[in-house]
Amino acid sequence: MAPRGTAGLRVLTARGGAINAVFLSGAELLVLLQGLLATALLGPGLIGLYGVVTTTAMTIVALRRVGIDEAFVQTEADDEEAEFQRALTVELALGVVGALAVAALAPVLAAAYDDDRLLGLTLAVSYLPVAFALQAPQWVFFKRMEYVRLRTLQAIVPLVTVAVTVPLLLAGVEVWALVIGPLCGNLAAIVAAWRASPYRFRLRPDRAAARRYLRFSWPVFVTAAVGLFVAQGQIAVFGIHDGLEAAGWITLAATLTRYADRADQILATTIYPAIVRVRDRADVLEELFAKANRLTLMWAFPFGAGLALFGPDLIVFVLGDEWRGAIVLLGGMAIAVALQQVGYSWFAFYRARGESWPQAVESVVFGVSFAVLAIPGALAGGSWGFVAGRVGCTACVLAVRQVYVRRLLPGVRLGMIALRALVPVALASVPVIVLRLALWGGERTLAQALGELALWLGGLALATHRLEGGLLAELRGYLRAGVTA
Repeated sequence: MAPRGTAGLRVLTARGGAINAVFLSGAELLVLLQGLLATALLGPGLIGLYGVVTTTAMTIVALRRVGIDEAFVQTEADDEEAEFQRALTVELALGVVGALAVAALAPVLAAAYDDDRLLGLTLAVSYLPVAFALQAPQWVFFKRMEYVRLRTLQAIVPLVTVAVTVPLLLAGVEVWALVIGPLCGNLAAIVAAWRASPYRFRLRPDRAAARRYLRFSWPVFVTAAVGLFVAQGQIAVFGIHDGLEAAGWITLAATLTRYADRADQILATTIYPAIVRVRDRADVLEELFAKANRLTLMWAFPFGAGLALFGPDLIVFVLGDEWRGAIVLLGGMAIAVALQQVGYSWFAFYRARGESWPQAVESVVFGVSFAVLAIPGALAGGSWGFVAGRVGCTACVLAVRQVYVRRLLPGVRLGMIALRALVPVALASVPVIVLRLALWGGERTLAQALGELALWLGGLALATHRLEGGLLAELRGYLRAGVTA
């Protein structure tokens, strides 16, 4: 049982965050290394091909994942097993629909990009929505805040995927290695999830429960639909117009910049059960929101700035000249995505109250601004135009987010949180920029780039410790209390 008091809940939440961070960062690092290896071996054309396929499949998965798990966490039931089976039934039905949608899109993608390889690759990943649905036993451990067991189960997919994919890449299987690896990973995760599940696999159709879950989830569906539009739109505007090589550039930029939200993903999933338990305590919610965002921006802002500053070095010294076309996209999207993490977890606070529709409003604004700013920008100005439009989209999103945060948490100031997080990044970046301009400029050697990176990391660590040392010390105190409890 979780502690009932606020202090006990803080300890449990902090411990859960630490566990999530260790598990997810390790798994994500493996996936990142695999992705860089694939990028270097396959080149922009094949990565662009895979980007079209996976963007379609994963956004359909996102359409299917409409918050049934969060609604289950929020629901209190006398018979937890029966309630889980009702939620599973809804989730699996949505998974089947999602799988059919991916399969139906296969010939459309092949025709749109005039490449028959897309047909087989897309059909080969159409199982993904059902595979994710069959990992539903993880919800139970999420609800119980049993993070070690939850993250152990979630780590199976990336671990098995990397273990299978890397040898296949080295053996010359090419893009199909990126399909076979995840298939093996998801099959292993499904088996492990049901072996660990405290509840039996049973379908329990219930119209009232389905309506209840879907009523909570329709705004999440809108959010996922906008994500599909944006993800497909950015690949299509480059891929259809400039070919699969350009699609590979935007795929690389999108793949690397998505790591900017990993701290938010960790904390948002960690604190959601805690938010549900204290949703009537406005003061606790404001404190939780502010501290969670300060912690996540310690990762997001440095990550975005680091990619903007050193992303070109990654491309030049690691990936090769054929990826130079991705430099502007990588730096610009890194900045846009990092800024978009300001107040990122706000929707979890509304969902805990049973209000999931505000996130849909923000998502619609994001989609409309993307259509009005980013797509025309790309068509008119190429990579630079797209980046300018994408930053404009972020500004629109933050304006809407500020309204909803102030409405629910009037004591929170997003601007002040962002400025506080920006200070260490600025203090670390200015010396590097001055050094770069004053001493060498232009092309640099690998040793010079590594020296700049070391200077930047050292300055960032010192500035962050100086400004946020109190918050980090508080977090360490909770972790020690969790260990000794």
